[in-house]
Amino acid sequence: MPNAILPGAVEGPRIQRVLEDRAKLSGKSVEEEKKSAMSVQSLQRFVDPRDIATLAVFLASDAGKSISGAMLPVDNDTQKAS
Repeated sequence: MPNAILPGAVEGPRIQRVLEDRAKLSGKSVEEEKKSAMSVQSLQRFVDPRDIATLAVFLASDAGKSISGAMLPVDNDTQKAS
């Protein structure tokens, strides 16, 4: 059974565009939109793409050979935990 990596908001150009678009719609600054997004991130940062890659490499390695059918969030999202 395959595993699933469930990335949250990943640091990079896409999330920057999302924040800019939200700021335009809300009338807030990009920084205010980022602060709002960070309010639900347990680690107070967006996901580093390297964290997702590291998990994928781990799952493909011998160390991850016994993990099957798992849904593995890499998202720092505190709202999903409650």
